[in-house]
Amino acid sequence: MISPTEMQAMLDALKRAKYAGVRRVQFADRTVDYGSTAEIVRAIVDLEAEMAALATAPSSFTLATHSRD
Repeated sequence: MISPTEMQAMLDALKRAKYAGVRRVQFADRTVDYGSTAEIVRAIVDLEAEMAALATAPSSFTLATHSRD
């Protein structure tokens, strides 16, 4: 799974590419060529949604038990 730090780095790279008007994005050890700026925008929206879902997901849970004495 990708860490939140890696996701943020990917998001930053996508946004830099979008605003620079380029379609080639470097992510750590790989390069991705997007077909259009619209594809980059979709990738940004998808990544932001995934990050938001992870931020709102509970990080742990509590198991309640009950016993009758």
